[in-house]
Amino acid sequence: MGEIKLFQICYEGDLTAELSYAMRQLGAEPNFDQSWHVWLPEGRHAAPLVRYLRTHVAGDSRLLVACTQFTTSRDFLLVRHSLTPDADYSELHDALDRLGTVVALPFESTFIVKSNDRSDVQTLGRALGELCPDDSLMVTGVSHDWAYSVAGKSLMFVARDAQVGQFRGF
Repeated sequence: MGEIKLFQICYEGDLTAELSYAMRQLGAEPNFDQSWHVWLPEGRHAAPLVRYLRTHVAGDSRLLVACTQFTTSRDFLLVRHSLTPDADYSELHDALDRLGTVVALPFESTFIVKSNDRSDVQTLGRALGELCPDDSLMVTGVSHDWAYSVAGKSLMFVARDAQVGQFRGF
């Protein structure tokens, strides 16, 4: 039997029946606030998943797909919090800046962090959760295989010379 990969899908925007149907077609399971995970065959990558899903989302929405990495030698951390009205997330955001380099992405509650901290994600999640005003936080290790779409424009991360902010459109 072939190997499989776990992909994390994070969505910021209005949930629609079309997006729900697309997630069901993929076999994705909800696992956080407007987030899902899906197991796919080893040869799959984040960019084609974004390409497929972006046709099922509203034009002003934001979508990120990242391949989960289960080791402490992960490439990045994916951090996502809920958006509770009037909640102050500044302490959490400051902690993310101290944790490593936060990749500049156009998301409100979804962050990719390049960090040298090799603590397991449960330990990091507990520590960061102490700074989250609504106790709703997800922390996952991800590989360099991640891509996102904003307002119909899609970009994939390109790993070159250890630079954090290099992307290619698709």
